[in-house]
Amino acid sequence: MTDGLVVRRGAVVLVLLDPAVGSEQGKTRPAVVVSTDAANAAALFHQRGVVTVVPVTSNVERILPIHVLLPRADTGLPIESKAQPEQVRAVDVTRVVRSFNVLRGETMAAVDEALRLHLGL
Repeated sequence: MTDGLVVRRGAVVLVLLDPAVGSEQGKTRPAVVVSTDAANAAALFHQRGVVTVVPVTSNVERILPIHVLLPRADTGLPIESKAQPEQVRAVDVTRVVRSFNVLRGETMAAVDEALRLHLGL
């Protein structure tokens, strides 16, 4: 299922997030890969293991200070979106079904900073 996918740090990928519980982001949706390239490569090679992702939503009506606006030209998605670092989670590599673009340096730096704020790092 993961043949030909780009699953590297900063990649925007489509992931199967269901089943979700409570306030967790669910459905099949884009997400930004934030785990290391070494971890991602090992998971892809072995077809098992997890990658860490930050879910993305197209609902940009309300953007919290921790959210990162993602221009569509940067993501490869059809519309502008936002990354939600408060929803960060590990997913089995087989939940990744498609890859889009890899975020530019400054956009990924903003995602990293939002993760640092959310996680208190």
